[in-house]
Amino acid sequence: MDEGTYWHRVTRIFNMMDIRTAFVTDAEVDAAVKLLSDFEEGKVTDVSDKKLNKARKVKDAVVHPDTGEKIFLPLRLSFMIPCNLIVDTLMLSARGFMQNVGAQWLNQTYNCMHYYANRNASNEEGVHKIFEAYVGATVSSVGTVMGLHALVDKVPKATPWKPIVRRMVPFCAVAAADFLNLGITRRNEVFDGIKVLDSSGDELGHSRKAGVRAVGACIMGRIAAAAPILVVPPLVLHRLEKTRLYTQRPYLRIPTLMGMIAFSIQVSVPLCIGVFHQHATIDVRKLEPEFQNKVDRFGKPITHVFYNKGL
Repeated sequence: MDEGTYWHRVTRIFNMMDIRTAFVTDAEVDAAVKLLSDFEEGKVTDVSDKKLNKARKVKDAVVHPDTGEKIFLPLRLSFMIPCNLIVDTLMLSARGFMQNVGAQWLNQTYNCMHYYANRNASNEEGVHKIFEAYVGATVSSVGTVMGLHALVDKVPKATPWKPIVRRMVPFCAVAAADFLNLGITRRNEVFDGIKVLDSSGDELGHSRKAGVRAVGACIMGRIAAAAPILVVPPLVLHRLEKTRLYTQRPYLRIPTLMGMIAFSIQVSVPLCIGVFHQHATIDVRKLEPEFQNKVDRFGKPITHVFYNKGL
């Protein structure tokens, strides 16, 4: 369960975002999973590190760590760039009520499905809870966008920072919605706990404190990752639009924006999500009393437990 150093985790997330892994066939996924399983059980020994690393890359990108099921293609981390590229471009270029509402609705529709597909699956969510999260996040994001735009509209036109603040409105909406969306979608992890394991992979029970940490880490990681994507490109474009090149060639605006968004996604998501271990570890002293003073199958005291943080 050791995920190595921070840069090791960054590299792992970067590889999971390799779009080539989004299109691997079911047969290729099954072969990768079987190879890794046979290698761990000692059934296969004469296999190169290159082949093992490729198999791990495919498994990490496609197979859910809890359920063992293949994640639906558009909801895989490896398909994040094309999906978010479209959605983020629409949010950052939206003008007027209908465009803002439509862009925020589309973003939250995708986010809700993506969060659910990559959740910690210790507790299965009912359809009504997923719907509540979806509605709540959509309402909060649309409300934040329209409310902030209304406040900015009241600022005198001559105010120099007005255009800059307006360009940061989409990020504020996404941050508010991410907090609500993840909080509602994964609230069972907080109230009922998530599965915790010992170093041998044996289940010890469900911990609410581990659930709080898992959901909190995901919220912080998602908001931190969204900041460079939704703040830096529009601010840079704001400066570029004043140059002669862009005043004479306004058609360059959207391609430039999309290029910066794609680059920001590829860089910021691994750097931010890599801060937290997906298979996180925690000292049992920080958990509920029932997880303390336990021993593993070999009779050794359990000092730390592991859990899937989710994405």
